[in-house]
Amino acid sequence: MKSHRLLLSPLLAVLVACSAESAAPPPVVAAATTATTAPPVPSAKERAQAAAKTFSTSLKQALGAELAKGGTSGAIAFCNTEAPKIAARVADEHGVRIGRVPVPGRQRSPANAAQPWQADGLAALQARLDAGTPMADLVQVVDHGLPDGVALRMMRGIPVEPMCLACHGKALAADTRTALQRFYPGDTATGFDAGDLRGALWVEVPVTP
Repeated sequence: MKSHRLLLSPLLAVLVACSAESAAPPPVVAAATTATTAPPVPSAKERAQAAAKTFSTSLKQALGAELAKGGTSGAIAFCNTEAPKIAARVADEHGVRIGRVPVPGRQRSPANAAQPWQADGLAALQARLDAGTPMADLVQVVDHGLPDGVALRMMRGIPVEPMCLACHGKALAADTRTALQRFYPGDTATGFDAGDLRGALWVEVPVTP
């Protein structure tokens, strides 16, 4: 009996040791982490350019569809009621102020008359056009000497394209004149030739809080 006890003692010790090892908690492994980089914050100029592109593309597509569907009368009604809504949507989407402004004295409505800073910008764009600058390059960006809360102002020339002449040219159809009288009784935005500067798309970017 004593010899059995002597044999069992080492075996019991091994079993206890194995049991202790199997009961030991697994080693803690740190969770792998992946470094993330925040996307770069767009500059004021990039914000202005993005907003201008969205506005001009959306407006041109919608106006083209309206012209195809309702002719110049429908397009004039669209510009009166829907174009401001597109500008408001783009302004909200991009966090800017945006719109179109006509050259002084050639506006559809007195309410659309240029503010002093816009009139100065339009004069500068016209001078560059007269000096031979291509219409596509008529862009003015100002980022200094601005009112408090304004980071940047941008203006981009709007040319009179051939399709614009139906509503802004010299020879207007009778129904076009009727629509202008209805929606814009004070209209002076006619008499243009293709290639003229009709106005500008403007963007004002506020200072980021």
